[in-house]
Parts: sequence; structure tokens; C-alpha cells
Amino acid sequence: MLPGLIAAGLMTAWPRHGAGTHHGHLGAAAAPDFTLPSVLVAWVDYSGQLHVGNLATRAQHVLATVDAPAADPMIQAGGRLYWADISKDVAPIRDYDIATGKIGYLARGDSVFASADGRHMYIVQTASRLIELPAGGIGSPRRLALPSGWHMSGGLGDWSVAGGIVIYSGPADQRLGPTILAAWNPRTGHVKIIGRNLDIIDTYTPPGARYSLLAWTSGGVLGITNTSTLASLTVRSPNRYGFTYGGPFSSGAFSPNGKRLAVFLNTTNPQDPYNAPHSVLAIVNTRTGAPRLVPAARLVTTEDVGWARWLPGGNRLIAGAEGGSYAVDAVTLATRPFSFGSPSDDINSSGDINFSATILPASTEAGHG
Repeated sequence: MLPGLIAAGLMTAWPRHGAGTHHGHLGAAAAPDFTLPSVLVAWVDYSGQLHVGNLATRAQHVLATVDAPAADPMIQAGGRLYWADISKDVAPIRDYDIATGKIGYLARGDSVFASADGRHMYIVQTASRLIELPAGGIGSPRRLALPSGWHMSGGLGDWSVAGGIVIYSGPADQRLGPTILAAWNPRTGHVKIIGRNLDIIDTYTPPGARYSLLAWTSGGVLGITNTSTLASLTVRSPNRYGFTYGGPFSSGAFSPNGKRLAVFLNTTNPQDPYNAPHSVLAIVNTRTGAPRLVPAARLVTTEDVGWARWLPGGNRLIAGAEGGSYAVDAVTLATRPFSFGSPSDDINSSGDINFSATILPASTEAGHG
């Protein structure tokens, strides 16, 4: 449960002025008539303010001021939010206890990510060493060392799969040579090769399953690979510019049941130095590989990245980039601009929802509607 004052405030309807309008490039068309569920989302803005907001009412509160990067997805596990402190090099990993509102300090590290089953979290301390902790961050740490010749991705792009962690061999910069991607089981030491030169954009592990799905891009091609069978599905782009790079950033997301994958399709040349790159949201069927374009969700994808977060149930999502965000119905493809507060063309100064957005679990919403 969130602290009482915050919880009460989030049930207050957000002012309706400005509804249906948004950032200039998003267009001024009337908003389709669909609603979002009463789900809580947390994010940190570019001034370091940690927000929590209700997607249905658009009520929001600032919980704290933190040294967390707004460009990185916040990690949610065990009723806490985790992030890498950016106040100095190799600073402590910090956490925000959603129930108490207290900020804690954990071990020093460059990045933090959760296990596929959500029961553990990992703090990356060097390219080849990390710490495993219970999801709540409390307990005896288990120190792990990667096999010789393998390394973590560095910074963002640390991923978990069923029974293990994604690791790499070869140069961090793929332009200097091929990179091999593998799944490492830290308990058995087994390393399973998955593929070469794959930039992961998201992973999905069904509850209790012994396999995961990896969504990746490589040279503008989008693919989905099963870590158990190594069977891969290639998603064909309907235009010449392919899908956004993704890489170490979050440029796509599996739905909660894994049946859909939200990605961004380049509609302009992302390498054009004279014009801003544009993309549209696409919803991919993970069984057939067929993409459905969401033409109304058109975004400026600076640095070839965007973000998407699915809501419980897997039929609706919010997606955005540096210039703004949308709410989308994945079944009907109905789309409308979405914002907390006053519209702005620049999330760097508006304090609005951004790349760091994290959907909070249903247990957090208990008693808050």
C-alpha cells in the first residue's frame, strides 16, 4: 500500500482541461473514446523527481527527489523500485520501498535488474561480477562471477531469462567484431549459445516455464527466439527502414501473456542527419510474426528509441518517445495522446511520464481503485 496521503490523492480525478490534446507533433485529432484501467505507474523526471500516477484518473504525486536517470527504466521487484545512483561513478544501488516511502542503499554497482521469476535481483558491479539478492533487497548477498571470456552488456541491456542471465562474448562495440549472446545458469555454470549480433529489446518468461522468448533486432531485422528450442521467428518490415535499433535501451515490450510484442517501425531514415527520425508503433503477433501498424501513434524517435509499457490484461498499453506519449488499445488500435499534467513538446522539462516508466503491480493498487 502506498503511504496514505499519496493513495488518497491518486483517487482524485485529474482536471479534464487539455484532454484530447498533446504535444504538437502528436496531432490534434479528437481522442477515441476508450478508457484506461486504474493502474499505477511510477517514473522519475529529468529533474530527479520520483512520481507515481493513476492512468485512469491522471492524478499524480511526487514521492521523493532521487539521483535516478530518467532515460533508464526503473526496476520493480519485491514491492520496491530500484535504480542506479547517477550522482557519482559506481555509486550505491538505491531502492524506494513503496509501502513505507523510505529510500534504502544497497551495494555499489553500475546497474540493477530482476530475475525472470521476480524472486531475485542482480547488481552488476563489473563486467564479469555481480551480486544476487532476494527481490526485497534484504538478505545475504550471493556473489557471482561470469565464466572466463564472457561479460555483461554494461549499463542498460541486462536481461534475465528462465533459469539464468543473458551474457555476451566478443567486443562490446559490434563494429569491432561479432558478438555472441548466450544464457548462463549461475547455479550450474552452463552456458547456452543463443545467437550472434543480437540486440535484445525485451524478454518474456511465462510463469513457471523453463524457456523465455527473446525479442531482438539485428541490422534492422526484428526477431523472436525461444531460448529452449532456439526456434526463431523473423518479423518482416513493411517498409525499407526496418525497426528501431533498441540496443541497450527499451524499444519494445512483450504483453503480459507474451502473445503480443509492441515495437517501433521506422517510417523515415534514422541515419538522415538533416531530419528528425519518425516511427510508428506496431503490435506484433508473437505466434505468426504479423505486425499491425498503429499509424496514429507516430513519434519522433531520437537516437532510434522509444518506450512501451503494457497494462494488466495485455489489451492496452502506453507508449512514447522523447516528444510525448500515447494510450493505445491493442485490439481495436484506437489511439489517443496521453499525458500527466500540462502538454509540452519536451519531456526533459515537463516532468511528464518518460522512458523510466514502470507499471506497479496490482497489490500496490489495493484500496486505491
